[in-house]
Amino acid sequence: MSGHLATNATAFVSATLPPTGLAVTVALALLSTWVVVVVLAYLNVHTRQACFRFWAAAWLCFSLYLAASVALEQRPEATFLVTLGCASVGISALCMLWGSLQWAGRTQHNRYLGLGLLAILVWSFAAPHVLRNRIWVNLPTSLLLALASGFTATLYAKQSKELKGAVLLTRGLSLWSLQMIAFPWEASLSPGFKTLGYVATAVLALCMALGMIMLALEQARARNEALLGEFKRGIAQRRLLEQEVNVSEERYRLLFDSAGDAIFLVDLGSLRIIEANPAAEALAGFGPDQLVGRPLLDLCPKVRSPGESLLENKKNVEELFDAAGEFQLVKAQGDRVLCEGSATLVDCDRRPVLQINAREITGRKKLEQQLRQSEKLSALGQLVAGVAHELNNPLAVVMGYAQLLAKHKAIDDKMRKDLHKVLHESERAANIVRNLLTFVRPREPHLAMVDVNRLVTEALETREVQVQSANVKVVRKLTADLPETTADAGQIEQVLTNLVANAIQAMDGQPGPGIIEVTTERRGDRIRIAVADNGPGIPMQIIDKIFDPFFTTKGPGKGTGLGLSICYSIMEEHKGRIWVESEVGKGSQFIVELPVVKCPDAPDEKRNDGDMEEFAPAPQQRRLLIVDDEPGIVDVLSEALNSTGYRTDTASNGVEALKQIASQDYDLIISDMCMPEMNGEELHAAISQHHPHLQHRIIFVTGDTVSPTSRRFLEQSGVRWLTKPFAISDIERLVASCLCGGLVETVHARDDSKSTPTAV
Repeated sequence: MSGHLATNATAFVSATLPPTGLAVTVALALLSTWVVVVVLAYLNVHTRQACFRFWAAAWLCFSLYLAASVALEQRPEATFLVTLGCASVGISALCMLWGSLQWAGRTQHNRYLGLGLLAILVWSFAAPHVLRNRIWVNLPTSLLLALASGFTATLYAKQSKELKGAVLLTRGLSLWSLQMIAFPWEASLSPGFKTLGYVATAVLALCMALGMIMLALEQARARNEALLGEFKRGIAQRRLLEQEVNVSEERYRLLFDSAGDAIFLVDLGSLRIIEANPAAEALAGFGPDQLVGRPLLDLCPKVRSPGESLLENKKNVEELFDAAGEFQLVKAQGDRVLCEGSATLVDCDRRPVLQINAREITGRKKLEQQLRQSEKLSALGQLVAGVAHELNNPLAVVMGYAQLLAKHKAIDDKMRKDLHKVLHESERAANIVRNLLTFVRPREPHLAMVDVNRLVTEALETREVQVQSANVKVVRKLTADLPETTADAGQIEQVLTNLVANAIQAMDGQPGPGIIEVTTERRGDRIRIAVADNGPGIPMQIIDKIFDPFFTTKGPGKGTGLGLSICYSIMEEHKGRIWVESEVGKGSQFIVELPVVKCPDAPDEKRNDGDMEEFAPAPQQRRLLIVDDEPGIVDVLSEALNSTGYRTDTASNGVEALKQIASQDYDLIISDMCMPEMNGEELHAAISQHHPHLQHRIIFVTGDTVSPTSRRFLEQSGVRWLTKPFAISDIERLVASCLCGGLVETVHARDDSKSTPTAV
């Protein structure tokens, strides 16, 4: 379109210009303005700035003014040419001003542009008819164009310190604004001055075109330099980011390789392991290059084969974990281990990957199981202690009368045999109560240096008859250089005897020869004893219950369910451990661990029975006081001691006993510990204060030896004591020993399985 307009304007100028020097200068001015128009049009196309569009329109209109001015030289009376020239200058001024406002960021509403155009057109059509002088017709529009050019020059002047093109434009626009002020008087000038004016217009137009070109080039160079600077900064920032990424990758690799948890990176599409850290290799039991590429199904059989969608595979892996985040992992050797962990979706090398974190919790589960077992035993112990204490009193009465009746010579053999049955069953019940007390005993064991191999040998000798009758072979693998340690020999022997007995019973009725293997070895600072059998094993559903009190799989009359509970309690007292490893069809192995502790042996206290018998006083010369709130116990003790020849008095509590001691001399006091109004400890304190000669002639008969308070008092006071139920012969021997000043002795209570020491 611009080319078409240029062609028409050139044809118009060629037809109307006279063949003089003026025509050449006008053509040169037109050509210069069209150069400015082309430059501004080019800048408008490439910069998309509205100011260049309006400025191009302004110079285009000014070129029409030049063409109209030349035509007026030939036809001065043509009013429409005056109108065209005036309108062209006015529109050029308005477009110049509007473009400058756009460039300055002072955008106005388009209605103001429309009003300005309307005003210029009205003036251009009306002024030639009203004003006959061309100077006054063109003066307002020329002044308006001069003001617009001057305003544009001031805008470029702000950039003149930085850009040379802006300097050229500022000067060119300033001079052109001055020329526009003189343009109305061109009609009155001579042809020579007109030619000079058109030459100045051409030169200024070319200067402004050159300035526009220089400014565009300078701005382009500035933009290129800015882009180059940004590019260099981008390169530097990229290098910095690459360094940070490398550091992050190294840090991640270090964390990945040194993590204590096993980490598996699993491709979400194929569910194959694409990377694993050393902890994962150790957990799975594979070499460094054996895990990569292996299907997750090999380690976790619960995982299904890969599906068609990634979402399905993700849900498939998440189903591997239960509500507690636990799952089973199959090691390279085929062993299954319990683990806990989680699966997280991450991005690795621009593909979705599941990161599975896992840690083995088999050891922790065992510790948690032992802790739960300890808590259950502690809670149940309080109940058992109370029940056992209450059973001791009636058992003591039943056993006491059975023993007294069995001594009578007047009864026949059948009656005596029946009494022995009663006594046997009573002792069986007493043994159950004694096991209950052993199960909940809070006292520390009587420690001494022991040889564990010797304890194992003695325990096996104790069960020798049972082993032979069951046709079981015992294999001993005892470490020769096993160190000694401190332990309660009787309790440890009781644990071993119980484990051997359980192993024999487990293989009862099994086809093939039964084998019990007993091994001892040292593991660091601990001694380990293992009792293994080739029996049927323990089912997984009950293996967590075998140490629970009263839990048994034996038939009626074959077990109380307290054996393993007592073993567990004894090992806790020794700061050791006991656990079982079993597999159905392959037998069981009970493992006992004792800490290796060195301490000096306590001196043995031996009783000289000959001295006791030599200095034993005549019973008829001794008066005894029996203090107990249980009438049955009082009657049994009174009858037993009276039949021996002692003289006895009775009291139902400590207060009544003190009254009788104040009025009567006694050689010995036999008292219960738990009594109303005044208990045994308070009675001992009162006797020590008011009757000090009797403080060492007190025997306590009690069933409360599991109480920490009672136990501490009995051990610290140095008094003699006997647990309920008791044998009549034991109380008779203890009374004689106390009256003759004998040392504290140890009375062995009868037990069907093994004699266990009871402190007296």
